[in-house]
Amino acid sequence: MTKDKTEPRHVAVSLVCSPLTGRLLMVTSRAHPDLWIFPKGGLEEGESSGQAAVRESWEEAGTPPSLPAPEDLQRLMMLALPSKKKMGSVWHVHVLEVNEDVVECIEQWPESHERKRAWFTPSECLLNIQEWSKIPSTSTNDNHLDDPVELVNDHAEEEDDGDESQDREQQKKGKQQQKMEKKAGAMELALRQFMESKGKVLEDQ
Repeated sequence: MTKDKTEPRHVAVSLVCSPLTGRLLMVTSRAHPDLWIFPKGGLEEGESSGQAAVRESWEEAGTPPSLPAPEDLQRLMMLALPSKKKMGSVWHVHVLEVNEDVVECIEQWPESHERKRAWFTPSECLLNIQEWSKIPSTSTNDNHLDDPVELVNDHAEEEDDGDESQDREQQKKGKQQQKMEKKAGAMELALRQFMESKGKVLEDQ
């Protein structure tokens, strides 16, 4: 998809579910190797959100690249992540079904050297997602961070004292934390919608 700074960034999110076990596939973040996330990434030019979901899941989690791409009307949901200073992003959430043993047969995939993958129950996924709200972002090198973190103006005037510098640093950390919490909230909303589509309620742990 052609990048247009006047439009939000469109992102495909893959909820990979095993029909036999009901578990979901998650991958570790490159920026935060101890944290787990659903496969996710921007749409490329000429690509539908369903095609992007299959591609991102293959690249990040090693699911078969030949999985049928869901149609737009088959999206689980769309989520808007607004930003005060930028156009924000729109998440296109798709469900991909594939049995665990099929995925585990694939030992090498494009990002297998950068990420771990694992299957979790929906309740375990929720716990993984909630961990994102506890740690402020310190890097924008992971493609799960849609845009660079919004920083406050660091060009201080010469007369700024230490207290003002400290205030700016606290503001920066606060905005980073808000960004992480916004993404965690979007993932949780998608997970709860997935469970609702299965006629189940996700219980908080």
